[in-house]
Amino acid sequence: MKRKIILFAGLALSVYAFSQQNDLVLMRINNKDITRSEFEYIYNKNNSNNELDKKSLDEYVNLFVNFKLKVAAAQAEGVDTTKAFRDEFQGYRQQLTKSYLTDDSVDEANARDVYNRLKENIEVSHILIRCKPDATPADSLDAYHKAERARQRILNGENFEKVAREVSEDPSVKQNGGDLGYFTSLQMVAPFEDAAYSLKVGTMSKPVRTDFGYHVIKVTNRRPDMGKVLVAHIFKFLPQDVTKEKENKVSLQMDSIYNALQHGADFATLAKNCSEDKGTAPRGGELPWIGFRQTVKEFEDVAYSLKKDEYSKPFRSPSGMHIVKLIDRKTIEPFDEKKDEIVRRLSRQGRGDKGAEVLVEKLEKSYSFSLNEKSVAEIKNLMKNVQMGKDSLNSPYAKELSGDLLTLSGINYPVQGFIEWAKTHQGPTEKLLKDYTRKVVLDFEDSRLEQKYPEFGHLMQEYRDGILLFDISNRTVWDKASKDEKGLATFFDENKSNYSWDSPRFKGVIVHCKDKKVAKDVKKLTKKNPEEEWLTVIRKTLNNDSISVVKIEKGLFAKGENKYVDKLKFKSGNFEPLKDYPVTIFIGKKLKKGPESYKDVRGPVTADYQNYLEANWIKELRDKYKVEINQEVLKTVNNH
Repeated sequence: MKRKIILFAGLALSVYAFSQQNDLVLMRINNKDITRSEFEYIYNKNNSNNELDKKSLDEYVNLFVNFKLKVAAAQAEGVDTTKAFRDEFQGYRQQLTKSYLTDDSVDEANARDVYNRLKENIEVSHILIRCKPDATPADSLDAYHKAERARQRILNGENFEKVAREVSEDPSVKQNGGDLGYFTSLQMVAPFEDAAYSLKVGTMSKPVRTDFGYHVIKVTNRRPDMGKVLVAHIFKFLPQDVTKEKENKVSLQMDSIYNALQHGADFATLAKNCSEDKGTAPRGGELPWIGFRQTVKEFEDVAYSLKKDEYSKPFRSPSGMHIVKLIDRKTIEPFDEKKDEIVRRLSRQGRGDKGAEVLVEKLEKSYSFSLNEKSVAEIKNLMKNVQMGKDSLNSPYAKELSGDLLTLSGINYPVQGFIEWAKTHQGPTEKLLKDYTRKVVLDFEDSRLEQKYPEFGHLMQEYRDGILLFDISNRTVWDKASKDEKGLATFFDENKSNYSWDSPRFKGVIVHCKDKKVAKDVKKLTKKNPEEEWLTVIRKTLNNDSISVVKIEKGLFAKGENKYVDKLKFKSGNFEPLKDYPVTIFIGKKLKKGPESYKDVRGPVTADYQNYLEANWIKELRDKYKVEINQEVLKTVNNH
């Protein structure tokens, strides 16, 4: 077949000379346009880092055409329609879109705010008046007034703890009188944390709404963060219903261990031998780094009270008895090291969306967003009935709601779209409306990323083509070559001279035996079985799970690669016999001029065979698919 490559200039591409944004078409492969900007993106990306790898423009055009021909072949075979391809591509795209669907500056500032809070612990007390997240407006207002009345009582001079014990609906108030102790950032729900960190010591908040209800918060103290400690412990388990006799017995054991430590015994050794914490005992009792409020208070208080290399007296925690040794302590890491962890924790807590919220506000203005207030009122009425159990989202009334809920960039989004979405989501009506609106705006922005951000579009195209290239190359060349035994043998026979060598090789097995009798058994086995089975047969027959009478290795050895082969086959060097395997024998042959079979040089032959298959494949693709290159546009490529 005549090769269909057309190199042309001038008016040859005039019909399709410009893309949607006046991006000149550089080439057309299999009737698909490829723009100058796409080629420039790939060319400059692959030629900017290492001068030694720089390709001339003409060389790279040839490589690029080959690349695109393979992609065309993959598309022709439907690789881009498979579930595996779609899942991999969409997974990558979702990862990449995250940075485009948020305001990075806001996320950065949010993470830094959290980091600054992590430097400090605050001690708080609170009063809680419970109120469900989906409470009716009347119930919510009633809970708010109860919290405000409690606050006014304290402002009028009553003791906080007294009021808390009388009105707080937090079950722990009976034990702590509302005192929650110290905490730091990311350890409380966001509204509670925000309010607490905004207060000065001794001041009290107005009622603060969280998913638990309304809180009145008082900050009683602040202190620098305590950092993290690295400790080891010796532990004895005590169940909650332990008898006094058992407790006394364990206490005596721990006193004995403590006495041994005081007389110079090694802590790690005692932990390995005596601790009942099976996870840490083998490591000398060492635990992972512990941060503030990451363990029970009894353990934390002791651990943080110790000096480096100091160990505690035996003490009790809810799980048993401990002796703790402080190995090291450290303060909070620098922001750049801590940032990723903060972002992950914010995301897990549902607090990592401030950047997205700010972006949504910007996009709403940019895309002329508007809500239909009539539809909003109808939805609120419907959701009110749903929350009161009088109706459902599948009711006739819900199905009859019509009209549009919102408009975005001239596109109308119907009420029924929200209703269908709400069937799988829960929460107060205002939150549902806000979440749905946000989803619509971000989905719309997501759909435009390739057009709005050229670098994003190029990266998506690159990744898409990369998946296709890998799949089709694996099928056609890489995997095929490695598994095509007949093809490898034929290729080797036709190119045998390429694999010859100047010095001989020893091909066979080296067997270190326990004694001469075992050596005889090895020789018998090799005579009875084909060479490719020697390793398996010798090991399986002579060694078992508990006793090993041979050590064996198989290969193709040149002089200088194995001291045993050098001494016994090439008559150079020396070696000391292995202590447990003093008899060393060789079974095999010398190959003087080159390998007997492709299996002797499988790696190089496979690599060369792959190159051979690829060259033939490229030739077939160039014969099959039409390639057109606009030489005038090529001259304008910005190869900086």
